[in-house]
Amino acid sequence: MKSVMKFAGLATVGMCFWLVVSIVAGTPEPWDAESYWTVAYPASGLLAGIIGFRSDRRGWLVGIVLTLSQFPVMLALAGNGQMSAFGLALLAALAIPVTIVSAAASWIGRRRRQDRYPP
Repeated sequence: MKSVMKFAGLATVGMCFWLVVSIVAGTPEPWDAESYWTVAYPASGLLAGIIGFRSDRRGWLVGIVLTLSQFPVMLALAGNGQMSAFGLALLAALAIPVTIVSAAASWIGRRRRQDRYPP
């Protein structure tokens, strides 16, 4: 149950992040915004790294959830159109680097906690 709550909380954080990006950018699909590639996408990687650092062994999931949580926001704002499948595929590709960041941060965070509090 605790894992489900963490997952739901992370998905909520991701959806809120992408909703704010969509509203600020003025577009239902954040990657259409000029600042997506220079501000929003790197910020999502940073957010994934921070959350991943504090996560346990499943820290790699942080990047996937944060990136794919853009999809429900896109559907809510733009609707389920012909490009929805392409959008989901693009999000899956965009999740790869963010997942690597969250996995690395999770590993580093676990190592630091082990060094600080040895068993």
